[in-house]
Amino acid sequence: MNTTLRDIQKKSYRLIPERARKVLCSDLFKQENLSGYSVEKLLGIRLLATTLLPLAALLIFRFSAIGLLLAAPLAALGYLLPIFLAESGKKKFLDSVRSELPHTTDMLYTLVVGGKNLDNAFRGATECSPEPLRSLLIVAVRHLELGSSTEEAFELVREECHLRELSSLLRTISEAQKRGTPLSHALMVFSNNLREKERDRIRQSAAKAPLKMLAPLVFLILPASIILTIGPTIMVALNQIAP
Repeated sequence: MNTTLRDIQKKSYRLIPERARKVLCSDLFKQENLSGYSVEKLLGIRLLATTLLPLAALLIFRFSAIGLLLAAPLAALGYLLPIFLAESGKKKFLDSVRSELPHTTDMLYTLVVGGKNLDNAFRGATECSPEPLRSLLIVAVRHLELGSSTEEAFELVREECHLRELSSLLRTISEAQKRGTPLSHALMVFSNNLREKERDRIRQSAAKAPLKMLAPLVFLILPASIILTIGPTIMVALNQIAP
């Protein structure tokens, strides 16, 4: 099923004239990186959503004035839908990398304390890292094996993934190597700071949870409770009043 959809997307992408493709994909090339969506897939979503959403509104409202009024906003929503999906995919990717950094830092610390040099320790920590962090760090490992300097290899990772915590880890390793300070101490401090920030973030999310629950409580649960509680009484009173 997935293979068939992917083939349809690729064929649809190729059938579109190059000039129209450039216009439709001008803002999608920037969204492809780290989102989990290819340009072909994002374009397919854009074309389908832009066509089907207004068409569905017209069919549901039988081409009435309401359907015509809803068609334009729904077409705009369909055009922007792939951007929203790509941004959501990026956020999930970055959150996954952020949550995996403490484990990788601890593994790197363990290997350094165990007597490994920086290249071997970094390679070992990369192999033990879960995805998607591993796919980012393996880029640096490959360039280190090809003879690139540590700073050059780490810069490629920073360009690929603009995540502050990951950049801080790579910068910490580079600075410790340049200054000759013990890398194990720097990694331990970084790992502790990273976990403290994660705990603070979780506390902030927990503090915001009641506010997020307020809207569905007021607009969904409360009206339903009122209808279920008062509704039967009102119906009985109306039946008694009616002749």
